[in-house]
Amino acid sequence: MKDGMLEFSDWPMFDLLMTDKELCREVIEIILDESIADIEYIVTEDDVRPILTNHGVRLDAFVKTKNEIYDIEMQTTKREDLGRRMRYYQGALDTLTLRKGEGYEELPPCIIIFICMHDPFDEGLPVYTLDVNCLEKPSARIGHGFLWKALSAPAWDKLPEGRLQNLLHYVWTGEAGEDPLTGQLAVAVKKANKNENWRKEKMALLTFEEDMEIQRRIAEKKGQERGQIIGLQMGLEQGLAEGLEQGLAEGREHGLAEGREQGLAEGRAEAASEVASLMALLLGAERLDDARRAAVDESYRDELMREFGISQAE
Repeated sequence: MKDGMLEFSDWPMFDLLMTDKELCREVIEIILDESIADIEYIVTEDDVRPILTNHGVRLDAFVKTKNEIYDIEMQTTKREDLGRRMRYYQGALDTLTLRKGEGYEELPPCIIIFICMHDPFDEGLPVYTLDVNCLEKPSARIGHGFLWKALSAPAWDKLPEGRLQNLLHYVWTGEAGEDPLTGQLAVAVKKANKNENWRKEKMALLTFEEDMEIQRRIAEKKGQERGQIIGLQMGLEQGLAEGLEQGLAEGREHGLAEGREQGLAEGRAEAASEVASLMALLLGAERLDDARRAAVDESYRDELMREFGISQAE
């Protein structure tokens, strides 16, 4: 996000542009270096939870063609567990697409793509293609029907000249260059940012997500140093209020933007409330997708409160 404008790599903008079938199709084709069938439908910002009590996943862009399914994710935050994250996404997608009574042969081919604003596995590669092979005999045909790809946008210059290099260069720098697709993406980004109401609404959500991530890191650090993580895990309101109070103060000392000071102060004042308790539990469980949705969806927030046994005021 630059100068109050959303970029292609910001999830609200990415999700919006991926609803355009032609843009989405071309992005997939460039990443896979092959043609795909016509897209039947695209679902963005979709929450997948096989069972209510299970950890959910929020899909940036779920894409269905006649014979295949694709999931395209924009990953801006460095996470050490990306491999397991992709594994969980694969399981959730399989559960979503296989109906009751269908055999496993009905599972469609599935490709999961993560476009990362960092090196996901710290090996210096621009593209990581992950597959399941037989260690004893790599030529054995497993027939599992899925493929994972993780792209490192900062390593765009390690790719040979071509459209994939152009795409990752645009993701990383925001500079469209001469490529037809990146030019179209840049135009679409500019057009979307001109929609003032949409932009402000999505920026508020993006800012909330960033604040939640900051608070999660602060809470973890304070927990390691002073044992406050125990208070978070047990849902003790006093421990939560003290941990957030100290953590947020420390965060300001280390340079949190002054423009957020009032909002953070209000957050401290409500830290012992039922909503703050819910957010703390979600953060402790690393359920950031659920926390983001609960912030804007009252009915979903009530559902989560029931799940965690948090009493709700009449």
